[in-house]
Amino acid sequence: MTRGTSVRHPLAGLTRDFHRIGPLASPVEPGMAAELDQHATDVCRAISGSGTGLTAHSLGTYLHGFLDGCLERGWDSEAVEYDWETLRILAICRLAKERGFVR
Repeated sequence: MTRGTSVRHPLAGLTRDFHRIGPLASPVEPGMAAELDQHATDVCRAISGSGTGLTAHSLGTYLHGFLDGCLERGWDSEAVEYDWETLRILAICRLAKERGFVR
């Protein structure tokens, strides 16, 4: 069994926060599930395209870069409930939980 990441790891903190507001633990409607699955697929492709495997470190690095890009564009997480960026972050959180990178 894969050990989860430290509670100080950015994936752990973000997953905990998004678990409170997003559909991470419970079933979601089919449309949103399909969107989250597509985002997760895109994230996995981006990481594997960089020559690394999907690990807690590579997913955390992707997350940092994604969030930096969001902030540079002026994205506000409270502006829209489930916008594209929020769905991407939820997909990253789901990936982290599914792969056992966070508890």
